[in-house]
Amino acid sequence: MKKIEEEKLEMISGGGTTITGTLVSAISEVFKVLYDAGHAVGSSIRRMNDKSLCPID
Repeated sequence: MKKIEEEKLEMISGGGTTITGTLVSAISEVFKVLYDAGHAVGSSIRRMNDKSLCPID
């Protein structure tokens, strides 16, 4: 293994801006949750306007 001098260590950069599969999966899950929540709210509003709610027994 090659030793690196102290001055050269300060010039090393990288590794902070990679897009991984885990990150893409997490972002897609967030969009899925938001979509499902919007769908549920929209369906509830439509059913309330159409007066087609199920009666509570």
